[in-house]
Amino acid sequence: MKKRQENTPLLRDFSSTARSLGIGKSLLYQMDSDGRLGPKKIRFGRRSLLDTEEIADWVRAGTPCRDVWQKMKKERRQ
Repeated sequence: MKKRQENTPLLRDFSSTARSLGIGKSLLYQMDSDGRLGPKKIRFGRRSLLDTEEIADWVRAGTPCRDVWQKMKKERRQ
């Protein structure tokens, strides 16, 4: 896991996450809906947010689908 830069937010909304990935927000929502987005969204009030570090780790791992990503995370913790 890479160290987070101080000016990088801990959580990002879907719009800014999609921009950083170079895809559209609707595609990111679709990926979340059908399980292609590995990291699970975090509900913060009415907002859906994504963990910035987890998104970066997921991309470095090759963007596996959610089932595979969750298994990979579980194995790393053990």
